[in-house]
Amino acid sequence: MKFDFSDKNDKRVVKASPYALDYPADVDKAPNKAGVYMFIDSKDEVIYIGKASGGRLRDEIKTKSNTSADKGAKKYRWFRTNSDEVAKDLEADWLKKYKPKNNKIGKKAVF
Repeated sequence: MKFDFSDKNDKRVVKASPYALDYPADVDKAPNKAGVYMFIDSKDEVIYIGKASGGRLRDEIKTKSNTSADKGAKKYRWFRTNSDEVAKDLEADWLKKYKPKNNKIGKKAVF
């Protein structure tokens, strides 16, 4: 599923990246705050959604480099939240909505 721009207006999002940033070239533009991020492929499909705990959004995105999470990623978006708990809830909701193909554990999808 392609990114739904109305998700930038979710009341749980404190601040969002202004547009899809180049991945991995622009990873340093992400803040180190609590939040959720998504990887997007060349067809603008959301292919992975993750959350960052402990205010480490940028660092968490960097740890996914060269893993199954970023396979096919060309762009990414970040969404700051006020807390780890809010990020966890937002991630869960968006996993159900987008059903990104790279969010898998073993052979089972995580949503």
